[in-house]
Amino acid sequence: MSRRISFMNVKHLKLVRDALKESHFIDANWFDLGVELNLPYPDLANIRAKWSNDPSQCLLECLSLWLTSANNRTWESLASALDKMNHAAAEHVRKTYGDPASQIFQHYSDRISQIFLTDSCIQLLYTEGLITEDTQRKIERCGGSLSDTLRELMIAVSDDHSKLRSLGNILMELDKTKPLAQDIIKDCDEIIDRSVTTAVVRPVRKVNHLPAANNIPVSASDGELFFNAAHQSMFDEIRGSFGILIDEIIPLVSQSIPSAAKMKSFLQLSFPELSAELSNADSIEGIMNVVVKKCRINNISKLKTIVKRFKITEAKPLISKYEKEVKTVCGSLKDYLSQNQPEHFFICETIRFTLGWEPEENSLDDIRNLLEEAFKELNKRIIVRSIHRGNSIIIICYAPHHLLAALFLEAQDNLTVLIKDFHLIRLTIGHHTVYNKRIKNKYCLVEEAKVTNDEAQELKALLDKKEGSIDEQRSLIKMKKESESKLKLCVKAHRLFQSKMSDIMHLRSKKEKQEEKSKALKENMYHIDYLQECIYIKEIFLQPIRIWKENVCTARFDYTGLDGFGDSLLVNKGDEVEMHGCLRGLTQLIARSLTSGLQGYVPFSYVESKFDTLTLFQFAIYESELSYPTLCKIRNDLDNDDEKATLFMETLNDDPIMLDALRQDIALYNQ
Repeated sequence: MSRRISFMNVKHLKLVRDALKESHFIDANWFDLGVELNLPYPDLANIRAKWSNDPSQCLLECLSLWLTSANNRTWESLASALDKMNHAAAEHVRKTYGDPASQIFQHYSDRISQIFLTDSCIQLLYTEGLITEDTQRKIERCGGSLSDTLRELMIAVSDDHSKLRSLGNILMELDKTKPLAQDIIKDCDEIIDRSVTTAVVRPVRKVNHLPAANNIPVSASDGELFFNAAHQSMFDEIRGSFGILIDEIIPLVSQSIPSAAKMKSFLQLSFPELSAELSNADSIEGIMNVVVKKCRINNISKLKTIVKRFKITEAKPLISKYEKEVKTVCGSLKDYLSQNQPEHFFICETIRFTLGWEPEENSLDDIRNLLEEAFKELNKRIIVRSIHRGNSIIIICYAPHHLLAALFLEAQDNLTVLIKDFHLIRLTIGHHTVYNKRIKNKYCLVEEAKVTNDEAQELKALLDKKEGSIDEQRSLIKMKKESESKLKLCVKAHRLFQSKMSDIMHLRSKKEKQEEKSKALKENMYHIDYLQECIYIKEIFLQPIRIWKENVCTARFDYTGLDGFGDSLLVNKGDEVEMHGCLRGLTQLIARSLTSGLQGYVPFSYVESKFDTLTLFQFAIYESELSYPTLCKIRNDLDNDDEKATLFMETLNDDPIMLDALRQDIALYNQ
């Protein structure tokens, strides 16, 4: 049983987005989805930077990038990406959009959207359960076009695969759609392998013709062979051996090949069909994942080529052991065929294998590949299918086309018995559903589709009435569009007004800020002038201290030291000392006696220098407004500077306390 892989494009953007909405996918997780879909990180980062505040738009841009540039644009790839984020969403995508029937429908969706059905065909779509009654009326109003109902049809097909064949049979009614119908039915035969004409009856309580679980499988019919569920383990074991081989070889390859670029270049040269998928693989593990996906349970040639090229000797025994195990299983299958084949088996063009269990799709592919390997010498077509277990059985019957009318009458006569005694669920003849318990439990006879002349007149009157209502609706729609246009203009004008007001407020705010800056600048200029003035004054009053370091001073009094200060310098009045200007507690200076050569601390008030005296004189007489009586007398009574200086020196010599007071006043003035 082959399967069509349908690659999507940007036309499927809306369908993919709707599928994610149905599965309750969170738009904010779009970035993780893009990473799982192997989309380039820079492109995802650009989308996030451009639409950072709109997760829905980011999701659309991400899906558009995937549908236009990626190599894995399939529903299975999308489901695999969702598996790691939301398992329920992944299962919904697989069930609704990734099953074989949905894949076939999507493959022909473009052609289906271009057809126009007659009223009778539209009625059959409703009768077969492909569309609802509301959708039927919608299609009739649109002239029979199916372009707006594709999604509803696909959901119906995914829920019941037999409805895809029913759709094909309905399309056979029209000459223009017969080629499309034939293609759909052909794919149903090859891929889904379901029958068209079926009747479902009450549950089967006992089945005697099926083989027991422990029996050797026997041929079901000419050209057909049956495997019961007991043989599932044989196929599972060989699939497990394949997994073990891959798990053991990948580490050996990673250890033996130091350069991933060299391995990628070799594979692209040897197998050009892998170039597209290898372009996204940057490590040896990523390259091996691509290679393993292309291997089959009966074909590991690509792995053998890598082992041979890079001389990985440790892997050769593992490959030989696995190939031997495959040959053993194939030999057992050949022995089975030779024991159970019918006499005319070799003239059959097709061999059908029926499995007594329902394997997953990947498992079914592996079983098919293994059977093809075992019977490749017969050069026959191999079809593998499984039995779907349930509480009902399917009865298939065939009849000539010219006897359909009689068959309808016979079914109608016995319908009550079938429903009451056999618990009939559904009865279909051709593409006409005679009875379906799920659709309102009513008889769906073909005769109901034939209307009388009176009914046709009523339908025509109803149609005229609907056309009149359509005209009214069109006028209402036109008025609504005009009002919407006016509303859009008003909204646009309002937004423009808001934009201008925003600009005005911005300019006002800018002007206020500039005024504040100007005011602050003026205040800063005032503070600068004040600081400069302070610096100037400070420089003036720091001069004496700097000059103390370079001048020789004279002791004004005898100094014998103070208790607690062992490093004091002993001087006599009139001794000359060299001052170094280092203060201790702002009251003493370091000095060296030029008489004794000793060095120590001398109180600030016990020494004097000419510069110090001049500084004090300038400050006390001219720069300050001190209110000492003696200073006021010198300042006001004398006019000659020499006389003022002489009297000032005499005052200091007579009153040492005034000298200390003046020095403290200078210090306070500087602060």
